Amino acid sequence: MTENRHVEESIKRSIAKAGFPEKTVRLPFRPVYKSCKENGTSLTTVLDHLREEHIFGRLRGDHIEFRASQAPPSAGAEAASAIAGAAATTPGNLEEMARQAMAGLTPEQLAEIRRQVESMSDEEKKNLLKLFSERSNDF
Repeated sequence: MTENRHVEESIKRSIAKAGFPEKTVRLPFRPVYKSCKENGTSLTTVLDHLREEHIFGRLRGDHIEFRASQAPPSAGAEAASAIAGAAATTPGNLEEMARQAMAGLTPEQLAEIRRQVESMSDEEKKNLLKLFSERSNDF
């Protein structure tokens, strides 16, 4: 079993214990990210492989939320996923990673992100910034 498959199997066991697929299950981000790092794989790769098995994981604050069906992704979720993937796999400046992740978005997608951020509570914004800054400090 390859390292990333080991992480995937561990996630599948954990979410099954919590009632997946009947329930949406949240796992704390840090232990999952740490396991990926320790096993030499990126979280993005693991989530992509799980998606192939119809297990859809999305970053939600300081958790990863797993669903059995994929809700239509919003532009904001896609950009956040791209930023998170860049932060997980690419050393460097967080601002530059965000700029690269958002460079290919249309004006409509950027407006959607702006609306989503504006609708976040101060606590949600604080948690998101904290998460990204912690990830960039790992390098």
